[in-house]
Amino acid sequence: MAEPKYSIDRIRGEMSPLNSKPAASSESISYYFDYFGLAPQKHVEGVAHSFGTFQSAGFTIAAHIYLPANAKGTVVIMHGYLNHCGQLKYAIRHLLESGYAVCAYDMPGHGLSTGKDAWIDSFDRYVKVMQDFKPIVAARCPAPYNVMAFSQGACAVIQTLLEGKENFFEKTILVAPLIHPVGWRHAQITYRLYWPFRDSVPRIARKNTSDPDFMKFNKSRDFLHKRRVPLMWVRALEKWNSKVAALDPTENKLLIIQGEKDYTVDWKYNTKFLAEKFNTKEIILKKAKHELFNETKEMKIKVFNEINNYLKDSTK
Repeated sequence: MAEPKYSIDRIRGEMSPLNSKPAASSESISYYFDYFGLAPQKHVEGVAHSFGTFQSAGFTIAAHIYLPANAKGTVVIMHGYLNHCGQLKYAIRHLLESGYAVCAYDMPGHGLSTGKDAWIDSFDRYVKVMQDFKPIVAARCPAPYNVMAFSQGACAVIQTLLEGKENFFEKTILVAPLIHPVGWRHAQITYRLYWPFRDSVPRIARKNTSDPDFMKFNKSRDFLHKRRVPLMWVRALEKWNSKVAALDPTENKLLIIQGEKDYTVDWKYNTKFLAEKFNTKEIILKKAKHELFNETKEMKIKVFNEINNYLKDSTK
């Protein structure tokens, strides 16, 4: 693993609250922007970029807001488990080029947000953070508001919709959404076997993209990527599955974009579950793996074209 030029603690220590007057970025924060391709100049010209923190669910959450001039709407992007906003750079760039404001944050225990690495005791905390982010987005960015959630990022969206609390997002896009991971039964058994003796297990490495450059970066250079799975998270996912399974279906519309060669989530089970709970449209991409925002250039074009079409179609 490559050593970063600046420590994570130093970058965190130089962040300011989002509701404070924007200040010039420090050297460490500028390094973070450049390293992960999150600097405004890496995307499109004329974009105001706010970066800072907000408080929610007992955590200090790191967040980005990108606001182009004359934005035609806003998309909130949710990253996946063990990931962070830096792995959303291509999705952010695409949406900015398409004229949307973009808002994203690191989930608790991920990226530059506080919390034990990748740890959570209840997915209700993920829901709480998403809900607390909405007024921040509404105060800074134009309607209509939409959400695009990847993998575990979809869990908070799914729960909120099924609980009947969602009236903020006009359109919902779930990209390789998590309900069950691949090997879910094995994970549950592992949790019960190891729970008395340890608090985490190593992440199982999978080839989750066809892009070798991203695989190499993810494995050896991404200093914010998490390497272990806390057993408490497995327990929380199990409880979340029981909770959402018991909730009544809704007529909410969803677009699901899913890779056919995804060996990270149990996508056949997941898409079936979602079809029983929502009014879904499914796009299944042949040869695509899990990391659809970090797939090959050809595959990313397909993904982003589907997203564009869905966002601009007033009938969906």
